[in-house]
Amino acid sequence: MKTKYRINIKNEAGFSLLEVLITMIILAVGLLSIAALQFRGLQYSNDAHMRSSFNIFAYDIMDRMRNNRGSLASYTGNYTVPTTWSGGTCNESLSPPTAANDLVCWHQQLFDNIPPGSTANITTAASATYTQYIVTLSWESRDGVTNSIRHMLADPI
Repeated sequence: MKTKYRINIKNEAGFSLLEVLITMIILAVGLLSIAALQFRGLQYSNDAHMRSSFNIFAYDIMDRMRNNRGSLASYTGNYTVPTTWSGGTCNESLSPPTAANDLVCWHQQLFDNIPPGSTANITTAASATYTQYIVTLSWESRDGVTNSIRHMLADPI
């Protein structure tokens, strides 16, 4: 007994052009989402790096101030990071330390490591029992948001 195999073209399985087009759209949306996720990750990584750097610089000047407690009032002032360095020369080995040299060294570190236009302010707030020195560093992130950190050092009266 012979069996005949009939090929019915209507029953053949395959991909239509519409199915391929929909698959390509889904794939494109997925790849664009991954690229956006990568971009956001880099942006957040840069913001975290900037925040860490600013914290390190705030702690640095506070350590310099603790090391030179007799001249704490000399550290107060406002500083904006310029586009070109026009400050003095830093002498890290100066002994005993002076507030003027500490500020030159600190300003040079800020100039070398953070974006121009960032600000560094050291202010005081006095109470009956202590004087508080407040170090505030502000900068603008890539997306235009102004960020700032603030650290305080208390000096008993």
